[in-house]
Amino acid sequence: MSEIGNQKATIIEVIPTSEFYFKRGIAAFQKNEMDRAKKYFSRAVTLSKNEEESIFASCQLAICYQHTGEYDESIEILDELIKNSGDIFAEAYYFQANNYAFLEDLEQSLILVEQYLTLDPDGDFVDEASELQETLKMELNEF
Repeated sequence: MSEIGNQKATIIEVIPTSEFYFKRGIAAFQKNEMDRAKKYFSRAVTLSKNEEESIFASCQLAICYQHTGEYDESIEILDELIKNSGDIFAEAYYFQANNYAFLEDLEQSLILVEQYLTLDPDGDFVDEASELQETLKMELNEF
């Protein structure tokens, strides 16, 4: 402890880790503070000590960009994830399908959402992906 005037100040040591910044990024995201969330997730990616940490932080960063309408940035991050880890992190295909749907590239969106459903038929986003697939097929008159 150090003294400031007559008061003692406690110094708290913070060791920055990927997990530390990831948690801060989640908190900022939940408060809809996307600029802060992007900074925290970017830092989490750079401090990742393994592939899993990097994948999750990168994915959250891509989702932040998606929420702010920066689809090209989100696509770039997710393209890299798909290239390097797509078969082990199938959710990237679902998130990428959403980017293309927002950009009105419905054909590409359908390809990606179907890839997600093929790779992870019991995944966390199956209901949402199936709904997106159905909507895309209707829009493309494939029903």
